[in-house]
Amino acid sequence: MKTLWLLTIAAAPLFAQSIDFKLLDKLGEKASESSVVNLGPEQLGMLSGLTSGEGKNLGEVTKAVRSVQVRSYEFAQKGEYDIGIVQAFRDKVKAAGEWVSIIEVKEKGGFTDISYLKGADGRSRGLLIIAAEPREVSIVHMDGPLDLASLGKLGGVLGIPRITGPEKQRPETRVAPKPNQEEDDNPEDL
Repeated sequence: MKTLWLLTIAAAPLFAQSIDFKLLDKLGEKASESSVVNLGPEQLGMLSGLTSGEGKNLGEVTKAVRSVQVRSYEFAQKGEYDIGIVQAFRDKVKAAGEWVSIIEVKEKGGFTDISYLKGADGRSRGLLIIAAEPREVSIVHMDGPLDLASLGKLGGVLGIPRITGPEKQRPETRVAPKPNQEEDDNPEDL
């Protein structure tokens, strides 16, 4: 019997960490638009065969992921939802101390928190993104060994928001004047 208990304790970290989204159900009731995505191993297995377009990145990343859960809520007006519910959700998930914040941004009327679930070896066992804005709330939970580069590959697919860096400035292009046209002429005047 002791052996069985030891095996159970040793295997516990291998099972997917479940996050209870019930606390967020109140947000969905008040939202003008909402999206709920729950993908388990079976659904992700179907996606792992994708080999072209945006699905190519999805197929590569889903081979390592055990589940993906997304909740996205949009509200018609600012202040239509209680941000305290989102903060309580975040605090409840992080209460056990296994989640490590890697990015925390506080804004007027909102916040963004990106955390990873730290495994015994120090590597990520999951990723959690919570973004609350005055009219929108998005939460993405991915169970499995992930990093931000992997998440970037999934941006814009399955309701997962795109994560982009600062846009590169493009050099200003100037059209060369036509022969016999002075540079001061406005093309609209011709």
